[in-house]
Formats: sequence, C-alpha cells, structure tokens
Amino acid sequence: MNLSRNRIALVTLGAIVTIALGLTYRGALTKGSVKVTEPPPAAAAMPGTGQGMSNPAAVRPGPSPVTMKDGTSRDLSAPSGKLLVVHFWATWCPPCEEELPGLLAWWKEAKADPRIELVAVSVDEDWKTVDGFLAKRNAADLPLALDPKKSAASAFGTEKFPETWILAPDGTILIHQVGAQDWSSPATRSLFSALTARALPARTAVS
Repeated sequence: MNLSRNRIALVTLGAIVTIALGLTYRGALTKGSVKVTEPPPAAAAMPGTGQGMSNPAAVRPGPSPVTMKDGTSRDLSAPSGKLLVVHFWATWCPPCEEELPGLLAWWKEAKADPRIELVAVSVDEDWKTVDGFLAKRNAADLPLALDPKKSAASAFGTEKFPETWILAPDGTILIHQVGAQDWSSPATRSLFSALTARALPARTAVS
C-alpha cells in the first residue's frame, strides 16, 4: 500500500513540474531560427462569439494560392510587408452573413491605414455567386479572393467558417480567430492599433 502511494505521489509531482515548466517557457518556443512569441494578453482576441488564440505551432501557413478579383493569383503565405488580415467566409454561412456589416464598417476605416491589408477569401464555387450575394448587401468594396477548392483554407488550417487569420509583415501568424467577430467594437480598434504598432511602426509604414 505504501509503495503504491509513493508511486502516485511521484507521478503527481512529475506532472506538476512538467506543467510549471511549460507555463514558464511557452512564450519562448522556437522553430528553426524564428522565435515565436504569443501576442500580448490585451491583443489576444477580438470580441465576439469566436475564440482567439495565438498559433505558435504554425509559424506560417503553407502555400496558399487564391484567385484575386482581378483574375491574378496570389499566395497568401508570402510576406506582404503589411499586417495582413485573411478572412475566410462563404455565402452559405449564416454567421458570415451576420458578421459582414461589422467587417465592412471596420474595413471602411482600416483601409485608410497603409499598414493594414484585408483579403476576404470566399470558398464559394464561382464569382457569380459571390458578386450577387455582395451586391444585394452593398458590399462590393470588400477586397476579395476566391478559393473554391479550399486549398488556401486547408493550408491555413481553417475548418469552420468564418475564420480570420492575422499575419505579420513577414508572413508569420499572429492571431487565429474562430467564428464571427465584433469588428466594430472599440476593443477591436485597440487590438489592431496595438498589432500595427508592434509589427510595423508608423515611421516604416508601407505606402
């Protein structure tokens, strides 16, 4: 009996030590030569029904080709030199439709900042479906891309819609948001203000 109790005590102690070490060093994970750190707690998530998290395991997504509205191809995993907001959505997704007005209101203000870029990636089958959906909602100004085979979505790790990924100018992932977000809230404005200041100070803004 005493031997069993000693074994249980040792296992418990080992688990506590492991957890403590993990908490101590989780902000200093490295992959290759790239140091991956978590975002500041205040900038961990946008408010809304979705969940926010840092994604240290995926330093950057794999090749993520999409077709832009002008017909050109773009790899969203390539460094953009800006704070890149990649928003995956679909016309058949009710939460995406509910989120759209807030996203549009946010972009109306954010697009004036040359440090921020938005790409709203639809996983619908064709442009006709997307254009018709957005035209009825006065949302034609949204920067669009098409990913009908969901290859880019899969490369990022997106499984549900909507999902939003925020990438640093060098292409590394800062934040992954799952679900609809409150884009028009003061907290969201503060989040992007903190991220742009951290990732790309105004004095080095891309024109």
